[in-house]
Amino acid sequence: MTESGSEEQVLQREIARLESEGYDVFVHPRAPLVPDFLGDFVPDAVATGNGKKIVLEVARPSTRQSERLKDVAARFAQQREWELKVLFVAPTSLGTTLPVQSRQAIEGALSEIERLRDIDALRAAFLLAWATFEAEGRASVEGRFDRPQTPSRLVEVLGQEGLLTPTDADQMRLLSEKRNRLIHGDLGTDIGAEDLERLIGILRQLSARHA
Repeated sequence: MTESGSEEQVLQREIARLESEGYDVFVHPRAPLVPDFLGDFVPDAVATGNGKKIVLEVARPSTRQSERLKDVAARFAQQREWELKVLFVAPTSLGTTLPVQSRQAIEGALSEIERLRDIDALRAAFLLAWATFEAEGRASVEGRFDRPQTPSRLVEVLGQEGLLTPTDADQMRLLSEKRNRLIHGDLGTDIGAEDLERLIGILRQLSARHA
């Protein structure tokens, strides 16, 4: 099935539809909600109800995605309790395409983050670090992040690709909660020096892969 809108819009529309039909929907689920046979694959959502268990994945057509989803679909061949539903996002309706940043631009942003840290501008450094995290993800994983991404999707995909360790992914999920509160106007959100250092450390690890 192919739908118009951004990946996030398509996902939210499908979640609303499933919930209206009586399903319980869990976004970016972890074990035990994700069945063991999926291994390290983390779907966009899992829906349960009406005697069904559905793994939901939103994707855009590409050779890389097709090969990846073919492998995932094969895991459902012998499964009777579970079904896979893939929603493809129409290529002409994907929204703003963002350019892949050069290594020089990413390294420049990392240096700016550290300068902001050194003058105790922690919140500004923290938000720039999240922007750099998305830019790093876009540069590291071909074709997966052409459009604006939610922090949770960035973390999940980079974890699936082996670019984030499980520990780093867990840390990023915790930090994303502060990022979301701050970027949406909760100006009282406390950003500690240790929060920023964790984020910088993860960015430096990602960047070192390209050295």
